[in-house]
Amino acid sequence: MNTLTKVFVVLLVVFSIAFTTMTVSVVARTANWRDTAEKYQEHARIADTNLRNLIAASAADAAAADATVNEQMRKISQLETGVQQKESDLLQLRAELARGSSDKSSSEAIQRGLLGQLSSCDTTRTQYRKQRDDLERETIDIRRRNIDLNDRVNELTSRVTVMLEQKRQFEQQINILQQENTKLAQQTGRSSNLPQEQATGVAVNSISALSPISNTAIRGSIVDVSGDVITLSVGAADGVKEGMIFVVHRDEKYVGDLKISITDPDHCAGRPIGSQFAPHIGDSVIDAARIGNAPS
Repeated sequence: MNTLTKVFVVLLVVFSIAFTTMTVSVVARTANWRDTAEKYQEHARIADTNLRNLIAASAADAAAADATVNEQMRKISQLETGVQQKESDLLQLRAELARGSSDKSSSEAIQRGLLGQLSSCDTTRTQYRKQRDDLERETIDIRRRNIDLNDRVNELTSRVTVMLEQKRQFEQQINILQQENTKLAQQTGRSSNLPQEQATGVAVNSISALSPISNTAIRGSIVDVSGDVITLSVGAADGVKEGMIFVVHRDEKYVGDLKISITDPDHCAGRPIGSQFAPHIGDSVIDAARIGNAPS
């Protein structure tokens, strides 16, 4: 309800009251003027009540309208503040855009310089690639030669190993034959100082010792360690028997003792006795029973 409507309603009520008063005064002159006056007074009270209600409603509407206006003004103030903030942000964005454009120009210049360097690098890389291909071909050739040389070295190493083993077998057979010769000489009463020929040809693997080889200490080394089983590089052909005790030492330092339980012509195996120790492959061993006869 706008103000003009409110004013029109107020005027209408006022004119109604005035008209009612004039009507009452006219009707009062008639025969039933009392009843008519009472009726019009009742109408007047009702009209006054309606007027007061309209005035109260108008006041409430006016208060609500004022509150709405204040709220709208507050929103307008907030919107104006937001517009100012957006304008400030827009200015910052324009400044950043200007800096971005400047950076873009600088980047384009740097890019052109990098493209020039890249072209130069491509040329250099092509040259390096050609050199690398040449080096790879040379490397492949060298590797092929190395493989051939390694094969040759392995072949020669195998031959040397076989020859060393044959030499060892020959020496063992010579030693056995010398001991047998000494024993036979003692039995027959002949001198054992006979010239001995050097062993040549293929080793005779069937020859085995009939008696202890000599009174000199038996020396060897550890060739394998499997748990508490220790394998030595000497065997029955060297005079080793089951039950013999060997002393283990490393770099002239005592390590421990072991007792032989298994023998074959070339190797023997045993277990530590007494206190446990940690044997290593390559540790030296010597016969404990004849250690005093070992040459120093």
